[in-house]
Amino acid sequence: MFRRGVPYVQLPTTLLAQVDSSIGGKVGIDLPEAKNAVGAFYQPRVVFDHVGVLRSLPLRQRRSGLAEILKYAVMADAWLFRFLERHVTACLHGNPQVDRVMVERCARIKARVVSRDERETRGVRTRLNLGHTLGHALEAATGYRRFTHGEAIAVGLAYASHLSVTQGLMATAARQRIIRLLRALGLPTAVTGVSLGAVKRALRYDKKFIRGKSRWVLPTQIGRAIVTEGVPMSEAMRLMREYVKP
Repeated sequence: MFRRGVPYVQLPTTLLAQVDSSIGGKVGIDLPEAKNAVGAFYQPRVVFDHVGVLRSLPLRQRRSGLAEILKYAVMADAWLFRFLERHVTACLHGNPQVDRVMVERCARIKARVVSRDERETRGVRTRLNLGHTLGHALEAATGYRRFTHGEAIAVGLAYASHLSVTQGLMATAARQRIIRLLRALGLPTAVTGVSLGAVKRALRYDKKFIRGKSRWVLPTQIGRAIVTEGVPMSEAMRLMREYVKP
């Protein structure tokens, strides 16, 4: 908004930023009530990714990025999911070749999705929010201080995969693979010490909820996800108690 827009470039230095937030043109700030509550679409002139800068990344921040990479794999890339399963150690401890594969695959997926639905008006880009419905609510409910973005998304992904199974959209075996990989990467699949009421209040601000109807991004298999309105909120909240505990 400064001077009605200043040209800028993205030079992301975290794994999370390289695979996700630097691509797509979303800019915004968080409010106490909700994640990214004030924002706009403003594309950078160019994005420069260099995996060499990731060598100094702390393990917790690396895991945060891996959660987003896993989201991409579950949503749109079964090959990437198998790659993550085979290279868990390299993913955690850093390997330039492995990092390059992950960054390139995710960047291509996001660029392809954004090119089809830049301003999220056609429902295509909404699929990128897999795991983010509960994830963003967890961040807001805890004041953005307790969890990294990736940790919150990991819990959201575990929850979304379970919700999908209960709706008959995904096989239990696929959900089990997702949970195993989350745990192998050292990511949480549930949280304690969080008020479910606070999470529910944060959910009201989710941009996917339209005219009082809840919409969820749910995986149907490894490599595919859909947006659905067919989940009663009472049922979604009942299952959420298994993932958000006081």
